[in-house]
Amino acid sequence: MKTVFFFVALILGALLVVGSSGNFNSYNSTRRATVEVVPHDKEYIGFVCDEGYAAVVVVEINSEMDFDALTIMNYLPENKDVDVALYPDYSGLPAGLDVLVETEGGVPVTLAPNEEYTFWGYVNAGDVDPGEYIIPVDIYATWEGGGASISACPIKLIVVSGPQIQKILLSGNTSDIPMETYQEWVFQIVVTNPTGEALELTIIDTIPAEFNVSLAGTSASAGTYMFWPANMGGSHNCGGHQSQPATKMEWNVTVPAGGSEHMNVTIFTRTNGGNHQEFTSCGPYILNEGAEIKGYGIISNSLWVSVACNECCDNCCDGSCHNQCDGDGG
Repeated sequence: MKTVFFFVALILGALLVVGSSGNFNSYNSTRRATVEVVPHDKEYIGFVCDEGYAAVVVVEINSEMDFDALTIMNYLPENKDVDVALYPDYSGLPAGLDVLVETEGGVPVTLAPNEEYTFWGYVNAGDVDPGEYIIPVDIYATWEGGGASISACPIKLIVVSGPQIQKILLSGNTSDIPMETYQEWVFQIVVTNPTGEALELTIIDTIPAEFNVSLAGTSASAGTYMFWPANMGGSHNCGGHQSQPATKMEWNVTVPAGGSEHMNVTIFTRTNGGNHQEFTSCGPYILNEGAEIKGYGIISNSLWVSVACNECCDNCCDGSCHNQCDGDGG
């Protein structure tokens, strides 16, 4: 028993020595910490963010559209109204790409407790390069007794090339054309759709009064077309003769995504009201002005021809003769 008591006393004494004379220089330990992370749409000032973007907007060149820019939610635990304004950064946009986001001027929208609101946006894409453009967006929210500045997910604009139109002369003389000699041309209108979805397009064009349209020599790869006299078929007096009107054309066609369609038009010179075969004067003539994709403001190239000035041309009615000759004109 005495031996056991002596052993215990020896251990206690050793502990007292360490406790009174040791130096406590450092201490290392670890502990578990838990932090709750919630998605953006569950935060006190929540917002919708899909795959890293508040909105992904696809817009064609030379077009405009409205879009949903960002959806905000008021989940404040104090059940207070929140005033929210968006501050987009347009500095990365090129000239010709104009964007407007609601409240960018600083006038906020008020959200009641648990209310959500979708801010609108507007984009007008002019003649800009196709590509992706990013608009960072900051949220500034204020409420009674508090406020917050939040970096939201950015808006992505994807600018794609719109439909394209081209006019090609397939056959016919273009220079040194003799006056008052029958001529015929075939031109082609080609419409291309580089977008990812089919487009229903209306193509309009005007054939000048010097020409008739050969319906038998006209065809289209798809769609429907029609021709009619301009000015409701009215004519005007030229040197005592009734002139004929120009011809209007409309082609309605669905162009598949990534595809193209075409229309071939045959035209030929008319005999005018004075019973003279066009052309009755020399110089340049436009076969037709550029065809237009209606609603897009996209116009094709135009086609021109030149009539030789080596014949009498005193039959011209508008004083535009380029040469003079003795005697009666042909």
